[in-house]
Amino acid sequence: MPVKRILLITSWLLVLPCLIASPSLAGKGNGSSSGNGQNDSSGHGMHSPAGNGSSTSSGNGNLDQWWRELPQSERQMLHDRQELFQSLPQEQQERLRQRWQHYREMPPEERQQMQQKFRRWQEMDPDERDRLRGMYRKFKDLPEDQRRKVKEELYQLHEMPPAEQEQKRKEIYQRYFPGE
Repeated sequence: MPVKRILLITSWLLVLPCLIASPSLAGKGNGSSSGNGQNDSSGHGMHSPAGNGSSTSSGNGNLDQWWRELPQSERQMLHDRQELFQSLPQEQQERLRQRWQHYREMPPEERQQMQQKFRRWQEMDPDERDRLRGMYRKFKDLPEDQRRKVKEELYQLHEMPPAEQEQKRKEIYQRYFPGE
């Protein structure tokens, strides 16, 4: 289901900066999420993702250099996302870590397809995104056999011309979600 993949991509995009910014999650550094308290080169108090303030001697030189060259606004965004991630319940953090690992293990072609779908999602009209989110919520409430039937019918739409696709989509919607 494309909507499910889009939600997965969105999750990845939230987790990726957290993993980059948090050495304890990415398996780098000393496991501290806040470093050792050293200021960055701009003096704003942000910590390097290496967590120990060292450079190439720690093996994180490229990461440390990347962090120093990152604009302050992006550093702050990553820091905020890291805090958001750490505020999640442990089981949700673990689920996101597993999804991230699954994404990293995907073949490059599949990752590229996922990224293209996410870009289409971002470029989509906000009203259309809301409509799809609402439809997905309703879809999740259907019994398993009906969800399977809806998927089959929706996949058949790809073979139709665009004008027919929209008409058929409306028919499917009315059949599975009558009165809405």
